[in-house]
Amino acid sequence: MVAERSYSALAKTVRAALEKVEASAGVAKPDPILIADGVRRHFGGIIAVDVKHIEIQRGSITALIGPNGAGKTTLFNLLSGFDNPDVGEWRFDGHNMSRVASHKTASMGMVRTFQLTKSLTKMSVIENMKLGAMHQVGEKWWNGLLPFLWRSQETKIEERADILLTRFKMDHMRNEYAGTLSGGQRKLLEMARALMTDPRLVMLDEPMAGVNPALKQSLNEHIRGLRDDGMTVLFVEHDMDMVNDVADWVIVMAEGSIIAEGTPSQISANEKVVEAYLGRHQGTSLLDEVER
Repeated sequence: MVAERSYSALAKTVRAALEKVEASAGVAKPDPILIADGVRRHFGGIIAVDVKHIEIQRGSITALIGPNGAGKTTLFNLLSGFDNPDVGEWRFDGHNMSRVASHKTASMGMVRTFQLTKSLTKMSVIENMKLGAMHQVGEKWWNGLLPFLWRSQETKIEERADILLTRFKMDHMRNEYAGTLSGGQRKLLEMARALMTDPRLVMLDEPMAGVNPALKQSLNEHIRGLRDDGMTVLFVEHDMDMVNDVADWVIVMAEGSIIAEGTPSQISANEKVVEAYLGRHQGTSLLDEVER
C-alpha cells in the first residue's frame, strides 16, 4: 500500500485554490504571477506558438506538456526573453516583460534552465555557481583592479553558493570540474545555480531529460522544495510519472496552442487530451479533435 503524500502548508493552500478552478484552456487563476495574451510566433509558414491566453498560479508547480513539436520550448524561449514573438505580450508579477532581454528577466526574478545543460565544463562546480549571482561589483573591469571593492561581496556569494550546494547534496563536488558530472548532476547544478538569483519564478525545460532513474526522485523532491520555499515553478516535461508526482496544475499544448488545463487527475482522465498526446487523432487536427 502506497502512503499518501504529505504536503506543506503552502502546497496545501495552492492545491486547494486550484481545485476550485475550472479545468479549461486559458482559465483565469486566483493569484497569477504570469499572464500572457495573444502570443504568436511563426517560422516561415509554420505557426510554432499561438497562445491566446495563459495564466500561471503563484506558488504552484505547473507542468507544460504536449507532443513533440507542440511549441512548449518555443513558448519558454519567448517568455524568458531568448526569442521575440511576432505579436503578443505578457506580464510577470505586474511588470510588462514583452521583448525584455533574457539577462534582464533573470534580474527581475524570472529564471530558467535548459533541456541541454549550460554548465561551463572547464570551470569547477563552485565557480559555475558563483556565475549565477546577480549584480556582481567585480564584473566591471575597472572594479576588478580594486579587490577591496568586490572582495566582501565575493565572500557572501561563495557562502550562498555553498549553502545551495549543500541543499542539493553537491557540496562534496564543489571543487570538481563541471565537465566530470553526470547528466543528472548537471541538472542539479543548473537548478542550484538558478537559485543564486533569488527568483520568484523558476522555469525548468525538461528537467528529467537524460537523468538516471536513481536521481529522478531526488530531482522531484528538490522541485517540490522550490514551491515549499514560496517559489513558483513552471516546467516542460514528457515524463508523465514525474508530472503526476509533482505538478499541482497541468497545461497541455498541441500545434502551438493551449488545448486543455487541469489538475493531473483531470488531465489524465481527459480522453481527448490523451488521444492528442498519444497521437491517435488519425491525421485530423489536434485542435479540432479536442474541440469536438
